[in-house]
Amino acid sequence: PTFGWGGPGGRVYQREYVECFVGPEALDGLAEEVRARPSLAMYAVNADGTWRAEGGPHEGATALTWGVFPNREVAQPTIFDPAAFRTWAEEAFLLWSTMWGSLYEEEGASWNLIERIRSTYYLVAIVDNDYVGESMDLWDVMLARG
Repeated sequence: PTFGWGGPGGRVYQREYVECFVGPEALDGLAEEVRARPSLAMYAVNADGTWRAEGGPHEGATALTWGVFPNREVAQPTIFDPAAFRTWAEEAFLLWSTMWGSLYEEEGASWNLIERIRSTYYLVAIVDNDYVGESMDLWDVMLARG
């Protein structure tokens, strides 16, 4: 059987990547952990468009997965692009209101919680650029801040 993409005899490389919502009270600590690890880059944006980039390089798109296969060009099916991330963030924050907030009575406890998250949290993406090493920097950061 064949799994995935690319064909036999190749290699697939993948950077560690995580995307999640983070409360404002945790963002500075997370940024501090990222800055302490040179292979990590963090991007964060809130519903108001406030943007933060911490750690490693932040210019342009970054390949998250790519494959090298015999007799083929390098295949690059997944990238992280800061500009696309900012666009996705607008949609992600809108979903807090249109999808989740609409399930609850306006001004009720659940609706207020969702609105507080939507209006104060950051959508965060962290990329670990050490795709050949054996470090677990990204997951160490996430677990330390759990």
